[in-house]
Amino acid sequence: MHPAIDRLRTVRTLSACLLRVAVVAILRPGVTLADSLILKDGRFYEVPRLRLEGDCFIVDYQNGTVRIRKDLVREHFALDAAGDYAPQNPEEEEKVKKGLVPFEGRWVQKTVRDQKLSQRAENRRLAIEELRAHQEWRNRYKGSTTHFQFEYTVPQEVAAKYMDLFEVYFEVFAKEWKVSQPPKEGKLRVCFYDNRDDFQRIGNVPQGVLGYFRFVEPIELNFFFERRDERLTLDVLFHETNHYLFHLLTESNFQLPAWVNEGLAEYYGSSLWDESTKKMTVGQVQEGRLVHMLEAMDTNEMQDVTELLTAPQIDALQYAWAWSLCHLLMRSPQTEKRFKSYVGKLAKDRKLHRVRSPSNPAFEWVEPKASVELFKKTLEIDDLERFEQDWYADIRKFEVKTARGYHHAGLMCMQWQRPVRACLYFKKAIELYSTNPDTYENYGKALIDREMYDEAVLAIEKAIVLDPLNPYFYMTLGSAYLKMSGEESKGKGRSLQLLAMEMDPDNNRLTWEAQIEIR
Repeated sequence: MHPAIDRLRTVRTLSACLLRVAVVAILRPGVTLADSLILKDGRFYEVPRLRLEGDCFIVDYQNGTVRIRKDLVREHFALDAAGDYAPQNPEEEEKVKKGLVPFEGRWVQKTVRDQKLSQRAENRRLAIEELRAHQEWRNRYKGSTTHFQFEYTVPQEVAAKYMDLFEVYFEVFAKEWKVSQPPKEGKLRVCFYDNRDDFQRIGNVPQGVLGYFRFVEPIELNFFFERRDERLTLDVLFHETNHYLFHLLTESNFQLPAWVNEGLAEYYGSSLWDESTKKMTVGQVQEGRLVHMLEAMDTNEMQDVTELLTAPQIDALQYAWAWSLCHLLMRSPQTEKRFKSYVGKLAKDRKLHRVRSPSNPAFEWVEPKASVELFKKTLEIDDLERFEQDWYADIRKFEVKTARGYHHAGLMCMQWQRPVRACLYFKKAIELYSTNPDTYENYGKALIDREMYDEAVLAIEKAIVLDPLNPYFYMTLGSAYLKMSGEESKGKGRSLQLLAMEMDPDNNRLTWEAQIEIR
């Protein structure tokens, strides 16, 4: 590892440790038990003193107050000032006199509750210590499955779930495309990072990149775990792993046309994964890509099919066109068989004229004219212009119906550093009554990028109303205030970012995201 990276890691780790000491000092000394609540989505939180005020539960942290709507809460547990349960009616008073307290939906002896909570606190402490010990890449976990060699800093239960997914994906793809893993290559190394910061810092990855497959020796796959939007993690996993799987289909130092390479990665990237049944379903609609295509078609920015078939590289919008063409060809058994035959011949048929690839001279590809002729012959297309019109008509059959589609279109624009367009899509998602708090937060981030700070504050505050215990939202809101002029705004920004770290003191990523100096 480069010495500068190692020094940076030491500074950040020290900052995180100092912050944890500072935050722990805030908590009530000597208190083992804490107030707690379970949200309706199943998340469990231990919090400082919990109190009810109108239709909200209130949590007072040192750096701010958090308000949680009652309709978000499934269960709550609040101690009184002496650490005892405060009865709500005469019936409960009688139970409390007998030494009983409510716990997990029933009344139990207070000593039983205290023992269980103390044991949970100890288990949580040990789990945090174990996880923290392995969050540094040099102390990463390692594991192996039939076809993959994993190195990771995510929790082991998370890694186990994804290991299952990788093997199912390999089996599905191997069956569909008749590929196998060459013994000489061995298992693919998969690097799975706990967060985006580590992925970018350790892998020296630029902003906007969410994952990558290294296709030259030593080959490896790299991606990170996005807790706030696990569907994004799955999208990246399905897309990048597809590049590896097609690497198995092709000969060494050969590349498929860009539209095939990226279009099929997007086709498989939209797959659904059922964790309970361990089943993968391919061929879903990429609504985020569809948004961009329909908008382009409405302004008559049509994609010439011959140009797409012969492009050595494709841009962000062409990713969408490539996905839609693959989706069209993979949708019926007849065209699917022909399309797979076309791809297989490109990859294996040495009779096809090969030339150096313009995008990577170290690789060969089939000469574009020969590739187009093979496409027409294999797909049995007599008139490519008529096929193009049929393709356009097929695209127009689909509609973007969900807020999630526009949400993902917005995320793509954020990835491409296009905040103006991202704002349009996030706003559309909101108009479709999005209840996803990440939509509002990302809308706020796009507005921050456009220096529209007042509007950003309103958007992020809506995210907080929907998910008031998410510390990242307070971190982003603090960022908006810190960019405003005036010491009052900057002071509020500092308090919000400290509040975020106080809410989750064991989260290194929050420390790294903070724009304030930790002393």
